[in-house]
Amino acid sequence: MYPEGMKAPRVVLTYEVENMDCADCVRKVESALKKLPEVEAVEASYGSGKVRLVLKSPLPDAALKNAVEPLGYRLKRPEEAGGEGLPFGFRWAMVSGALYALAWTLHAVGLGAFVFALPALVGVAPLAYKAARGFRQNPVGINTLVTIATLGALLIGAGAEAAAVVVLFLIGEGLEAQAARQARKGLKGLAELLPQTALRLTEGGVEEVPASALKAGDRVRVMAGGRLPADGVVIEGKAEVDEAFLTGESVPAFKQPGDPVYAGGRLVAGGLVVEVKKNAEAGLLAEITRLAEAALAKKGATERFIDRFSRYYTPGVLLVAALVAAGPPLFLGEAFLPWLYKGLALLLIGCPCALVLSVPAATAAAIARGARGGLLFKSAASVETLARVRHVAFDKTGTLTEGAPRLVRIEAEGLSEDEALALASALDAASDHPLARAIRTAAEKRGLRAPPAAGHRQEPGVGVFAEAEGRRLGLINPRHLGEDAGPGTAAVLVERERVLARFYFEDAPRPEARAVIAGLRGRGLRPVLLSGDHPAAVARLAEAVGLLPGEARGGLLPEDKLRAIESLRQQGGVAMVGDGINDAPALAAADVGVAVWSGTQAALDSADAAILEKDLKGLLKMVDLARRTRATMIENIAFALGLKGIFFITTLLGLTGLWPAVLSDTGATVLVTLNSARLLGLKMWP
Repeated sequence: MYPEGMKAPRVVLTYEVENMDCADCVRKVESALKKLPEVEAVEASYGSGKVRLVLKSPLPDAALKNAVEPLGYRLKRPEEAGGEGLPFGFRWAMVSGALYALAWTLHAVGLGAFVFALPALVGVAPLAYKAARGFRQNPVGINTLVTIATLGALLIGAGAEAAAVVVLFLIGEGLEAQAARQARKGLKGLAELLPQTALRLTEGGVEEVPASALKAGDRVRVMAGGRLPADGVVIEGKAEVDEAFLTGESVPAFKQPGDPVYAGGRLVAGGLVVEVKKNAEAGLLAEITRLAEAALAKKGATERFIDRFSRYYTPGVLLVAALVAAGPPLFLGEAFLPWLYKGLALLLIGCPCALVLSVPAATAAAIARGARGGLLFKSAASVETLARVRHVAFDKTGTLTEGAPRLVRIEAEGLSEDEALALASALDAASDHPLARAIRTAAEKRGLRAPPAAGHRQEPGVGVFAEAEGRRLGLINPRHLGEDAGPGTAAVLVERERVLARFYFEDAPRPEARAVIAGLRGRGLRPVLLSGDHPAAVARLAEAVGLLPGEARGGLLPEDKLRAIESLRQQGGVAMVGDGINDAPALAAADVGVAVWSGTQAALDSADAAILEKDLKGLLKMVDLARRTRATMIENIAFALGLKGIFFITTLLGLTGLWPAVLSDTGATVLVTLNSARLLGLKMWP
C-alpha cells in the first residue's frame, strides 16, 4: 500500500515481439495489450520489433504473453531474445511450395485438379488461424482477405490458382519480415561493436575482466586492433581510433592524453590507457542505440495517415469485391462464376501489405542508417519534417563558431605585449573562465612563463585580482571603467586605476561553417543566424560564413528567438540548430530541433535530432538523408497504389485473374522492400 495521496509508481517494460514483422502486426499487438486494465500506454515498433509498455501496476509476464500469443506472437524480455530464424512467411511458403510442386507433378501424370487443395489448405491454415484469433480486434484484416480468396478459389475449382495465391502471399510476408530485420540489423550492429572483455589495470598488474564489470575510475589498456570497452579519457599513450560509427568519418581520429574516447571505437594504430568515465551500458553508443530504437516506435504523419486510411481501405475493398461478385449476376443476369472469380481477384489486389509497409520500411531504414553514420533522428516525424522545411536557423556560439574564445590582439600601454600577457596569465592561473583559458593558451604558445602571484581574489561580473611582481593588478571587464565593451573587447589589465593593456578575443567560425551555409543555400534552404551576442560580433561572423544582409540577428533574448522561430514557421517551416541551454526553448519550438552533440544535455533533450560528429557538415548529410527518405516513401506509395490500380482495371476487364492479382501485391511488396533497403546502404556525403 502507498501513503494516502501518493500514486503507485508506474512500471515501464520493454519486450521483443517474435513474428511482429509488419504494420498490421503492430496494430494487433497494440490492440491486444491495450485491453488489459493495468496497461496505461503501449508503443509497438515494426522497425525495432519491440513493444514498450507503461503499466499502472506490476503485471506478470504470463498475463501479457497470454494476451498476444493466441494471435501468433511471442513476447520475450530483451535478455531472453536470441537470434532470429527464418521469417514465418518463408517457412510456410517452403512447405506449401514443396506441396505445390508435388501437386503439379501428380497433375501432370493424370490426377485431377483436386491435388492442389492440399498445398492451398496447408498454406492458408496459419493465415485462417490468425484471422480467427484477431477477428474481434480486426474483423477485416489482411489474413481474412487472403483466407476468403483462397477458399473461394478452391470452391469454384481454381485449385492451382488458390495454391499459388497462398505461396506468393507467404513469400510477400517473408519479404516484409526481412525488411524489418534489415533495419533492426543496422542497430544491432552498433551493439556488436562492444568488446566482451577488457584489460583492467590493477596494483598487481593487468587482469582480464568482463567489459560489463567496468565502473567509473577504472583504468583499462587497449592495444592496436582492439576496441574500447567503455567511455573515458586517455591518460597515457597515443593512437588512431576509428570512430566511424559515431562520426561517419572514414579517417581515424588521433587521440592523446586528455582526449575523450567512446566505447566501440577501434584502435587502428598505437595503444592507450584510458580512465573509465561511463561503462558501456551508460555510454554514448548505448544512448545512441536506445534513442534510435525509441525513434522507430514513433510514427510520422504520413505513416499515421496510411494506418488510418488502411483501416477504412481494407473493409472498402471487401465491399467492392462483394458488389463485383454479386452485382452483375443479381441485377444484370450475368453468369455467377466469372464474376465471383473477379471478386476474389479484387480481394487479393486490395490487400494493403505493400501500402502499409511503404512508409515504415523507409523511415526504419533511414533511422538505422543515420544512427550508423553519426546522425540521430529521434522519431520518424523528424525525418519527414526535416525534408520539408524551408529555413535553417543557427545559434552562434558553439554552433557556427568553435565555442571557445581565442586571444586575437593585445594593446599594451607602457609595457610590451609579452609582459602584459605574462601578467594576465598570472592573474588567471586559478580561473576556469573561458577567457582565462584563452589567455593561458596564448601565453603557452608564445613560450611565456607567468610570474608568481599571490592573494587571488575573484569578483563575479567584475574580474580577478592578485599581486604579482610587487604590483596590485586586476583583469577586469571594461564596463567597470565606464567603457563600452563593444564586440571583441573583453578584458582590461589594470594596476590600481591605470590601464596597462587591453585584450581582444574572438570566437572563431568553424572551419566548415562557410561550406555548410553554401551547401544549405544550394539545397534551396535559407540559412538564418539568431544570437544573443553583440550585434556587431554577429555581423562579423555572418560576413565570415557567407550569410546575406538580413539573415543574421544579434542581441536576442531567448524570448526574441522564440518569436523569430515562430515567424519562420509561418514562412515554410524551420529547423533550429543549437547547442546551449538558452537554445533549448528554440529547439523545442522549431518544426525540427537539431542539437550539436557537443552541446548541453538540455539542448539534446529538447531537440528532435542530433549531429553526433564534430563536423557541422553532418547537417547537410542529415538534410540529404531526410529528403531521400521522403522521396523513397513517395516512390513506395506510388509502387503500391500504381500496381494495384493497373491490375484492378485489368481484372474488371477480364484480362487478368488470381495469379496476377496476388502478384500485384507481392510484386509491390518486393519493390517497396528493395527500394527502402537502398537507404541502408546510402552513401552520405556533405
